[in-house]
Amino acid sequence: MNVMNQSPPPSLQNAESKNQLKNEIRRREAARLFTEQWEGRGYEKGDTGSFWLSLLSDVVGMQDVTTNVRFEKRTSARGFIDVVIADAKTFIEQKSLGVDLDKAEVRQGVKVTPFQQARNYANTLPNSQRPDYIIVCNFGEFRIHDLNKEDSENDYLSFQLSELAEQLNLLDFLVDPQRARQVREEKVSMDAGVLVGKLYEGLRKQYLDPDSEENQHALNVLCVRLVFCLFAEDAGLFHKDALYRYLHGAPPHLVRGMLKELFQVLNTPVGQRDPYLDEALKAFPYVNGGLFAEEAEIPPFTEGLIDLLLHEVSQDTDWSTISPTIFGGVFESTLNPETRAKGGMHYTSPENIHKVIDPLFLDGLKAELAEILEDATLGPVKRKNALTKFHNKLAGLRFFDPACGSGNFLTETYISLRRMENKILSVLVGDQNVLGFDDIGATPLKISLNQFYGVEINDFAVAVASTALWIAQLQANIEAQTIITSNIEDLPLHDAAHIHHANALCVDWADILAPGECNYIIGNPPFLGARNQSKEQKAEIKDVFPAGTKNVGNIDYVAGWYIKAAEYIGDNPVRAAFVSTNSICQGEQVANIWFPVTRLGFHIDFAHDTFRWGNEASDQAHVFCVIVGFSKQDDSVRLFHYAHPDAEPELQFPSRLNPYLADAEDVFVWNRSKPICDVPKMGIGNKPIDGGHYLFTTEEKEEFLAQEPYAEKFFRKFLGSREFIQGLERWVLWLGEATPADFKKMPKAREKVQAVRDFRLASKSAPTRKLAEKPTRFHVENMPEGTSIVVPQVSSEKRNYIPIGFSGPEVLYSDKIRLIPNARLYHFGILTSQFHNSWMRTVGVRLKSDYSYSNGIVYNNFVWPEPDAEVEADVVKHAQAVLDARELYTGSTLADMYDPDNAFLYPELVKAHKELDAAVERAYGVDFSALHDDAREQEIVAHLFELYSEAVG
Repeated sequence: MNVMNQSPPPSLQNAESKNQLKNEIRRREAARLFTEQWEGRGYEKGDTGSFWLSLLSDVVGMQDVTTNVRFEKRTSARGFIDVVIADAKTFIEQKSLGVDLDKAEVRQGVKVTPFQQARNYANTLPNSQRPDYIIVCNFGEFRIHDLNKEDSENDYLSFQLSELAEQLNLLDFLVDPQRARQVREEKVSMDAGVLVGKLYEGLRKQYLDPDSEENQHALNVLCVRLVFCLFAEDAGLFHKDALYRYLHGAPPHLVRGMLKELFQVLNTPVGQRDPYLDEALKAFPYVNGGLFAEEAEIPPFTEGLIDLLLHEVSQDTDWSTISPTIFGGVFESTLNPETRAKGGMHYTSPENIHKVIDPLFLDGLKAELAEILEDATLGPVKRKNALTKFHNKLAGLRFFDPACGSGNFLTETYISLRRMENKILSVLVGDQNVLGFDDIGATPLKISLNQFYGVEINDFAVAVASTALWIAQLQANIEAQTIITSNIEDLPLHDAAHIHHANALCVDWADILAPGECNYIIGNPPFLGARNQSKEQKAEIKDVFPAGTKNVGNIDYVAGWYIKAAEYIGDNPVRAAFVSTNSICQGEQVANIWFPVTRLGFHIDFAHDTFRWGNEASDQAHVFCVIVGFSKQDDSVRLFHYAHPDAEPELQFPSRLNPYLADAEDVFVWNRSKPICDVPKMGIGNKPIDGGHYLFTTEEKEEFLAQEPYAEKFFRKFLGSREFIQGLERWVLWLGEATPADFKKMPKAREKVQAVRDFRLASKSAPTRKLAEKPTRFHVENMPEGTSIVVPQVSSEKRNYIPIGFSGPEVLYSDKIRLIPNARLYHFGILTSQFHNSWMRTVGVRLKSDYSYSNGIVYNNFVWPEPDAEVEADVVKHAQAVLDARELYTGSTLADMYDPDNAFLYPELVKAHKELDAAVERAYGVDFSALHDDAREQEIVAHLFELYSEAVG
């Protein structure tokens, strides 16, 4: 199934529609502000650049305007085109405010209107550079001429500056090509990855021992070399179709040797080559960089493989347009799926990468550059000096990804820095006539692959990462060349990223990059829970955490990178940010992981709380993630808060963030066996371990009783979280107290007992086999005689309150239920309040994004209020009101009543909960009722953490 072609679920469609509406509202507001700013002013020579830069970036929504738009482009007719937008095939002829756009003036000895002037310029250019559109503008009126129309001069669209907000869609064609290019690059990258995967599998079968480590490595090397050659011939680094022409028509038995000879030539400087080299090989340049240095085995080719390489892979794909960030991940997906699962690998989209790198460093760097460019007090010389200083700063940064995979984070970071460099060069080139900037054509590029470091355990991924970064460099050079208008020497390669093949948890990072030279640590380490780790991985986690770390056997694998980064950074001014499963900021994991990290002096600078993580791989992994940035540096704290996992983030500025991603002190909630306060103990329900033989649906129960009616008295309702919340029926055959005489009358029940005994005996677990000695009993039995509070372990994250209730002894509950025997209505009131639910949401564990209630973490660490009798009675009164309100809605389940989308259907219940929340706040001696929902929850959590800190000393 092609995941990319599936329609999103309605909830995501609605979210997308809301986002589109929000974006349109934002654009209209930006258009209104732009109109106010430019109303009644505009001079052609002085204002054209700032007018169009602001309009295109702030209003229309074009990305990287300074690298996508050219100003004052010279033509062969000794004129200048005011603005060129190459992607949109658009020229703009800008005139000063008040100039009559229909009036002809003399230009290059010819009397022409502004449109005719631009068209004449266009006609001097080669066909490939001619526009499809000409926009004529005088700061007050916009005219859009479509040159594909029969009478393009007179048949045009026009609107006034004052109408910009309403007519904004008329300018969307300026950015649609940019968006289309991004979509096209993504598709080409995905298709190319699939094709290489097909070639990879075909070549693999040609090795005598394809599973040997040596041949596996050789295959990896061969594939990345072929990918580089395919890119090089399409990007113009090799002669057009060089690889195709070299191999086309060759007999299959010669191709292996021809490739060996080609790779040797690509690794040899031209001056050192055999003077009698075949002419076909002389055409290939020297590549360098080590890509072709190693001698690696090449298997024999078949006709089918040659055809696949030369036609499907080469001729049918434009490799120059791939996105190295996306392609790297897709290319890596050619690895064996089992290998990927064991390594915990997952592939990352550019959008998600920017959730890490933007707040970590890119936003700050962009703001610093914008401040220089927008500083009106800087003259040309001072601006050049400031830009040069900033350019040198960028070139001095060092980036380290200690779980780099196919290099996605490093590649996207490199691309982002090169785009910033292009902005700098664009301004400097524009100023060179004023500044005498004659050195710009020498060696203007300063951003280097040498600034990037990585560690990766998989040999293939290392090769992919290095190649992806080279391709990113060569693509960036092509873009830079359009700015500085001088040739950039692409080959031979002069630098390379430092990608090391090693286990990041077993190698000293300082041997790869000294911490004093590092600026930023980034990445997406493997997601492996404690239960999914191998013995070796568990040992690695134990080794990297300090001796004496509690519960080290229950720590997620990704946490190893946090403690390793903290120890590596030491007191150096390094910032780090990792993508992780949300479990590292929930439940028992928080104290286990973060206590040793914070003891080293680290704090959280920014975070994305739980969101759904998608990627560009063909077998997309949808996991629920957080992003945590941390350091010892002073910084404003930021939280990107998601109302639900598929929502757009809302940027918040809390005073601090603790490891639970709450605006509260660094307090750690350890797993506790007894409640911290004097309240009834909570236990789990029943755990049969019966292979399902004792469990029945209503239909199965009736069918069983039709054959064995005597068994009716042994059936009990058996509810878990799902059944309790959704009002479903399930039954259990409880035979723990059945006598031998009973079994004489129940032969079918006896068969069930035997089936359970056999199931337990077949288990690999010794305790379970021991349990077979008592096959009528459950592994865990919790059957209180009186009334108990029932708390579902699992509940949807959409709900504001976990739906809890009371139950008598007539119902048995599964281990997916938490039971509090002999609890009072007061306890129900506190537990069903916002106070307790806010605590649960903050410190509790989640299954994906659902709440997963824990007595050891949530209940036993919850600090109860100490109200006087009057306030306690008030809580009891409002708790009863909640139960009474539920009774008003006969036929509705707890799932119905606690679905926030249906809250309007249950006004009495909503009112009862609000009044109970207020009563519980009074019990705690606070009043947060004036705050909106998010702020109220934040204050509640901060208050509870303060109380917890006091309680534990």
